[in-house]
Amino acid sequence: MKINIIISADEKIRQKIKYGFTLLFQPLRVEIDFSRTIAPDCPNIFYGRQLPNDSKKVLWIHSSDGFMKCISDSVLPDISNVTWFDYAGKKLPKLFVCANPLNSSLDFDIVAATFVLASDFQDLISLERDEFDRLRAMDSLQYKLGVLGFPVVNYYSLFLKEEIEKYFGIAIELKTYDGGSCGMALTHDVDFISFLNPRMIRREMFGIAVLNRHMLGSTQRLSKLLFPLFALFGYDLPKIGLHFLRNTEIANSVKSTFFIKTGATAKQDIPYNYKSRSMRDFMRSLTGEEFEIGIHPSMNTYVNVNDFVREKNRLQDILGRSVKSVRQHYLRFTAGKTIEIWEKAEMKYDSTLGFSREVGFRNSIAFPYPLYNFAEDRISRVTELPLILMDGTLAENKTITNEHALKWMKDLVRETKIADGGAAILFHNSVTDPIDFPGYTEMYTELLHEVKSSGFSAGTLAGTIENFR
Repeated sequence: MKINIIISADEKIRQKIKYGFTLLFQPLRVEIDFSRTIAPDCPNIFYGRQLPNDSKKVLWIHSSDGFMKCISDSVLPDISNVTWFDYAGKKLPKLFVCANPLNSSLDFDIVAATFVLASDFQDLISLERDEFDRLRAMDSLQYKLGVLGFPVVNYYSLFLKEEIEKYFGIAIELKTYDGGSCGMALTHDVDFISFLNPRMIRREMFGIAVLNRHMLGSTQRLSKLLFPLFALFGYDLPKIGLHFLRNTEIANSVKSTFFIKTGATAKQDIPYNYKSRSMRDFMRSLTGEEFEIGIHPSMNTYVNVNDFVREKNRLQDILGRSVKSVRQHYLRFTAGKTIEIWEKAEMKYDSTLGFSREVGFRNSIAFPYPLYNFAEDRISRVTELPLILMDGTLAENKTITNEHALKWMKDLVRETKIADGGAAILFHNSVTDPIDFPGYTEMYTELLHEVKSSGFSAGTLAGTIENFR
């Protein structure tokens, strides 16, 4: 099915409005064309201040002057008096409310609202950053509006779908994930592979065990002190974690993506020998079982294309195949630079966009979607699958129990399913560490059962994105 969209807007925001429409139609089996005239042979949507004088039936989406001001002044919309509407059991925010709309249901600029929530515009203009140059969850509209726990844009899309169906008397199908209504990418960041590493020994034995930087009890400190010694005799927890994740997934007939590091550009990077025989054997076992291997570039690559490409090429040389997927170390990302670096490095898929210290739907989306290249004011060639939860985010929160953490994980998985969505979850190979991740191996196994029993099409990052059609 084809739908024609006419945009009457200032050139400064025209591409951004196109992007908003692209995201709203992304979960729908609809081909959209953008033109400046009404098409005679398909439904037409007009976006602008005034509906054109034409006898053909056209669905009008009223544009907002407030959106132009946000873009021109690099500010977010005022949400102090935001209004809400109920849809599909959710309360959704009406950003950019329109005066005297023709359609009483579409009484806010749903396209502009989608752009602001989903495009990383917030990241682009944010002056408040954490110590790793990341947008803080507490500064996001999603956090301030209290909607971080569900994908608002999915519901905007479903709401617009119903309005179009009613207006034109047509039926629109939803895309599926390999035939299923929801998809989940299982992913693992391999930050280090052994406790027999000078930097890990210094961190575990000196920083944690001796200086007690993590405020542990005496028994836990002693364990941390002994971990490198245990590794010397073959009980190396990070290596055990690699095999635990792979074997658990094979036993459950699912595949995942392992993100491998090949470089270090900052003190937070822990270099490891990705060329070692054991790592080569492990990566060979992954590709032999149709798992995916992606690049986990070092700390400063998010703003340095040369380092990024160098690290990617190292991994490709080892694998003898191209690498399509990326997740930045520490989830480092800046909208003005990182997306352009991914494009220059010819990456196709990413799953960096989650908050490090909060779980949830950072960009209010739960489906694969193209990113926005702000440097060139256009839709990017890189496709994002949102990261909705990371093991460390919850494990580091000492105010919650494992039962609470697991419930939180399952709730986010269920929210993704309810929204007919797709997302990614992240567990590290360090999940076998009983001090940092007590009980998390059992939690991962149970979460995996939740995903499978809920009807998700579960698999690799690239597979989840490619099967969305």
